[in-house]
Amino acid sequence: MPNASILIADDSPLVLRMIQKMLEEAGFGVVTARDGLEAIEKAVAEDVRLVILDVMMPRMNGYQACRLLKTEPLTHDLPVVILTSRDQAGDRFWGLETGADYYITKDSEPQRILDLVRNILAQGQAPSRERTPDAQRSSVDILSRVNELLDRKLFEATILSEIGRVARGLDKFDETFIQVMTLVARVVDFSIGAMAFVEEEALEVALMHQRRTAPEALEDAKARLLEGIHASRGDRGFRRMYARLFAPAGGAVGTEEPNLGGWACFPVSAGDRLVGMLGVGGRAVGRMTRDAEAFLKQVANQSHIVMENSRLVERLRNLSIRDSLTDLFNHRHSMELMDQEFQRVGRYPAHAGISLLMIDIDDFKQINDSRGHLAGDAVLREVAHVLKDSLRTVDSVGRYGGEEFVVILPHTPRDEAVRTAERIRQRVEAHTFETGGERVRVTVSIGVATFPSEGIDGPNALVREADRALYAAKEAGRNRIA
Repeated sequence: MPNASILIADDSPLVLRMIQKMLEEAGFGVVTARDGLEAIEKAVAEDVRLVILDVMMPRMNGYQACRLLKTEPLTHDLPVVILTSRDQAGDRFWGLETGADYYITKDSEPQRILDLVRNILAQGQAPSRERTPDAQRSSVDILSRVNELLDRKLFEATILSEIGRVARGLDKFDETFIQVMTLVARVVDFSIGAMAFVEEEALEVALMHQRRTAPEALEDAKARLLEGIHASRGDRGFRRMYARLFAPAGGAVGTEEPNLGGWACFPVSAGDRLVGMLGVGGRAVGRMTRDAEAFLKQVANQSHIVMENSRLVERLRNLSIRDSLTDLFNHRHSMELMDQEFQRVGRYPAHAGISLLMIDIDDFKQINDSRGHLAGDAVLREVAHVLKDSLRTVDSVGRYGGEEFVVILPHTPRDEAVRTAERIRQRVEAHTFETGGERVRVTVSIGVATFPSEGIDGPNALVREADRALYAAKEAGRNRIA
């Protein structure tokens, strides 16, 4: 490509003259600049086909100039060669990160530099650009663009850093998810945000609405997220799907939005396998810039890693504190919760009061003996579901051992605890238990104990009193409360 103009930017007059002379003798036109800012001005103002940038220059270094050239619509297709006196891994990294097409050191043979220039131009990588009057940029325009770019990069780096800080500071999934999605909301002001965790046969979705939205909008968000997952993964369905809804600290704000508005999905992959997806919906999503979309792709990957780690920690913790058959708290953790409640009573005597229910399935041995242990396990799981559905969110229920369960009722006097026990007893008695296609009648006996009361001075004494009351209920004929 004879007479093609090549822009060279270097603050060393000696290096600049040497490369200029070599290229001019080879028949190329040469445009020179002494720093990165001047290089940007000339790249915009003149019809150059290739840019060679030194790294260390005043006012704006080569990396900054390269990044700006690659983000400016008029110059983003220009091939850029980074020229440096150092051959360090860090230089290569930043050269690639800023979008440079090639990297070469100053101590390379001059012929190697010339060969590289010829190859680039011969391959047609340097497009010819028609100049228009409005394509001119002043130094003020370029400095403004540089500041805008650097501000955005600082913002992006801050967001990614904050997501990393969340990973180091939290291990509870709900807290991690809310904080990460709050950071995502700084990139795009969504109404509903979601992160999906995709496994081979299971899909788990966490959603957060930071603005009040109609139930229809929430369902629309779920449907669109699922569509995005199917589009990225294929039409394979899931055997199990779970969804959890969260709100930011202080709750969702604003008047209720009837529609979802815009929607965007950002898949997260490990190799060629879809492992997650970030979804955001709302009016502002429909007005997202390309820069915001590109950045959200990075955010999606880092956010998924952080939340997936928190999710795995939560799973491991649950394995250590939950009974594998019923998914209730196990004996050890139930007793730890009892200790915590007594400590709370000590700190806040005005809110004193703990009640404990000890629950036993009546004649459970007969179910095992007549229908087998699989039927007995099914009954235990169903009773666990009835218990969970009968309690408040502040209450705790655990499997004490065998067919016995324990329920901890904070801030609950005895009369209220007895009403809760009666509600449980009635619901178990009315529930249809099916094992192997046959219906089984199941009842429970319940012992109630409350602190403070005479003779109870700690967790162990409360358990003993509830156990004694349970024995009394059994002796009185079962299917009753004592």
